[in-house]
Amino acid sequence: MSEKSFEEIFSIFEEVSNSYKRSNQYFDVLYDSKSSVLITKTRTSENIVVNAKKSGIVARTFTGTWKETTVTEFSDIEKIEEKLPRVSNLGKDLKEYEGWKLNKEVKPKINPLEVPIDEKIQKIRFIYDYVMKFDERIINSQLKYMEQYTERIFFNNEGCQLRQVIPRTNLYIIPIAKEGPVADFDYYKDSGEIGFEIFDKIDNNKLDKICQNSLEMLKAELAPSGKYVVIIDPTMAGMIAHESFGHGLEADQVIRERSYLKEKLNQKVASEICTICDSPTIEGTIGSYFFDDEGIKAGENILVKNGILKDFIYDRRTASALNAIPKGNGRRESFAHPVHPRMTNTYFEPGDYSLDEMIKEIKYGVMLVHGYFGMEDPLGGAMQNSSKKGYLIENGEKTKLLKSVLLSGAVLETLPKIDAISKGSIEIDGGTCGKGAEDHVPVGSGGTYVRIKEALISPG
Repeated sequence: MSEKSFEEIFSIFEEVSNSYKRSNQYFDVLYDSKSSVLITKTRTSENIVVNAKKSGIVARTFTGTWKETTVTEFSDIEKIEEKLPRVSNLGKDLKEYEGWKLNKEVKPKINPLEVPIDEKIQKIRFIYDYVMKFDERIINSQLKYMEQYTERIFFNNEGCQLRQVIPRTNLYIIPIAKEGPVADFDYYKDSGEIGFEIFDKIDNNKLDKICQNSLEMLKAELAPSGKYVVIIDPTMAGMIAHESFGHGLEADQVIRERSYLKEKLNQKVASEICTICDSPTIEGTIGSYFFDDEGIKAGENILVKNGILKDFIYDRRTASALNAIPKGNGRRESFAHPVHPRMTNTYFEPGDYSLDEMIKEIKYGVMLVHGYFGMEDPLGGAMQNSSKKGYLIENGEKTKLLKSVLLSGAVLETLPKIDAISKGSIEIDGGTCGKGAEDHVPVGSGGTYVRIKEALISPG
């Protein structure tokens, strides 16, 4: 796509938006531009993928159903009016919201667009070499660096004139250790609305600790199987929040009767000490933004309040159909993908315990650390979440290091058994979530430490 300043795009979009009368129909148009770099390195491969700036425009109108079209050149902008029909008296078919204006950029400490690709590659190679030389028992290392720089401009015929520029960066370091027949690993990852300064945290002392964590896993024991008191760390808490009250609360699933939570609104679904939220307003996290891809201002959505299910996750259409208020969850992977109601940052609110208090009250239990993999059944209400490691708790103290631990069971049986949540700042872990196997968007999840007085666990 030919380059234009955002002021020029504003002018073009204002003209096309004003050509559709809101009383007759809803109309919006989105400019999406993204550049990215992906560098991965292992013992046997090194891959560098650089995607230069790729841009496109998607416009749509609501006439009982969505009709939309895309163009990849500004010279084709007139085709929008050719392909999207004009109708009369259908404006009330979609709820109307007050228009607003915003032009905001998240400016990283070190703009990744200004860092040469060779410098990025050398940084990854340095970390890889350091890890591989740390100990002869480290037989391989998996490194992944990902950066995205995204600009989105949104106009509609309600008066929205919006622009946001957001950098997102991820870093993964996985030293793989082996001694005799035993091989295992721990991992380090970081992410956020940041730039190349993500590497500022990775000094030699940090790398030493990352390597040592993997080496310690060689002596870890298998977790017990059965029902135990468990404590989950913030990464596991976020994973459970995401898997238990994530896809099942997306309102398109509710309308399609594909959610076990459809009939649970205003009913108890968790312990009364649980408050679970979804919000793209947490500064610096990878699932955050200022407005969604439908021009709705980002806001906090309280999904569960004191154990009671309070709300679903909406886009414009589902909010209109269910007479609800959207909080900024209408999201596209890109201009070439559809809008769906999607999670952003999903997390447990803090409680009033200290972690030490939570541990000291346990005679025999397990702590799950470093969320690793999760899956859920939004129709049946079951979930499985694994940690990369854990700790046995005996007589109020952490004792043995454990290998991967799997927590499974029915959501509505597990979450009511939460009996303690730690105080402190919410920790958000970043990643990517798909709608099924496609439409991937950046998301975060987290919270603080959570104790469940009885949960089903097994070796992961």
